[in-house]
Amino acid sequence: MSSAQLVEKHEEPEEFGAYFIINGNERLIRYLILPRRHHVISLVRQSFTKRGPSYTPYAVQIRCVRPDQTSVTNSLHYLSNGSAMLRFSWRKQEYVIPIMLVLKALVGASDKEIFEGVMMQDYENTFLTDRVELLLRSFKTYSLYTGDQCIEYLGDKFRVVLGMPEDWNNSALGVWLIQNLILVHLESPREKFRMLLWAPD
Repeated sequence: MSSAQLVEKHEEPEEFGAYFIINGNERLIRYLILPRRHHVISLVRQSFTKRGPSYTPYAVQIRCVRPDQTSVTNSLHYLSNGSAMLRFSWRKQEYVIPIMLVLKALVGASDKEIFEGVMMQDYENTFLTDRVELLLRSFKTYSLYTGDQCIEYLGDKFRVVLGMPEDWNNSALGVWLIQNLILVHLESPREKFRMLLWAPD
């Protein structure tokens, strides 16, 4: 049928016309399956435990789409030691960095700001309180105390990987990495920070 005839029959004008009836239920088959853009999904996959000795099967994932319709998938992995690692891909290679490093690099947040942002006044939740304290304590081993130090550290560690111009300093590389590989659908570092904390607007 033509598009007009399909509309007359209360069908979609672009409908291909194939239906699958399985056990009396209509099924829809998508040819290309992609996670919904800008929506966080939680995952439980045993394969995550093979990423390292402390990795658990638990993670959350978001597919972020830029205005030019290219996308980056960011995953946040929960570790058995109470820590969390942010995963992203660059040139078909996966990288993981501590979530605390990203949070501090984004806005130069203090430990108190991060703690209160995650807890959202729910101080009765001792499990969550313990995990946030573990995150903050474990990050002390990096000896990075300001946002500028964290940006410099990221730029230094990813200098070779990113392949940017040689005359860029470490700070410029760190800023580029945060802008172009982490929550790319959000423009400001503060918005990215708030989303990573799950803080409501």
